[in-house]
Amino acid sequence: MAVRIIVIEHEDGTDVRRFGRWLEDAGAVLDVRRPYREVRSCGAVDRDAALAHLPTREELRAPGVGLVVLGGQAGPMDDERNPWFPAARDLLLGSVAEEFASVNICLGGEMLAEALGRPVVHRDVPQVGLKTARRRAEVAGDPLLSHVPAEFPVVLWHGLQMDLPDGAAHLVDGTDAPVQAFRVGSAWGTQFHLEADADLLRGWAKDGPSLPDGLSVEEVVTPVAEAEPALEAAMRPVAQAFVELLAAEV
Repeated sequence: MAVRIIVIEHEDGTDVRRFGRWLEDAGAVLDVRRPYREVRSCGAVDRDAALAHLPTREELRAPGVGLVVLGGQAGPMDDERNPWFPAARDLLLGSVAEEFASVNICLGGEMLAEALGRPVVHRDVPQVGLKTARRRAEVAGDPLLSHVPAEFPVVLWHGLQMDLPDGAAHLVDGTDAPVQAFRVGSAWGTQFHLEADADLLRGWAKDGPSLPDGLSVEEVVTPVAEAEPALEAAMRPVAQAFVELLAAEV
């Protein structure tokens, strides 16, 4: 039985990209769900149709099945425009209870924090581009993030940031958004983007809000492209470890 990873994608242009390729290289089959595409003629998202795209806890509890929740421009409590968000946050509580394993990236991590009662906060200046993160002592023995180096490059793109939920293991820091990764139960939340390569960032810079502090697109994208070997060396083992974690259930 192959490992199957269900991916919740919240909007066009925020796909699983290289993280997905690494998961597939490690032997996983991806099942991408796109609830945002269920739009009525009036332009609003059809709530019931969108919810039908989410997995159930029963589906996720099957051996060898895991969950990845991706990022997006919305805030984690932006339920009116994204009517599947409450159900997605509730779903993550099943991962906290160790019913299944999940990796929750940026908006996904913020949704996990909110589900645990720790509201995200607004930054004065968005954090965008290539930064350096650090392992914390708590990462020792962690099934996923113990595989990253002591210091490693990360890609950031966020105007909100997470605070550490009660009872969470704080795994990675290193920037002025100190909660770069945490774990509660079998749910991991990251502020950094494991999936974002230079091409994905170029699309975000073109289609999203203005970059902070007068940054140009190339000032953001070029360092990420140049750091690609180091980014892959740090992030690919996380994907491999996630698949191995799920495979051990089969």
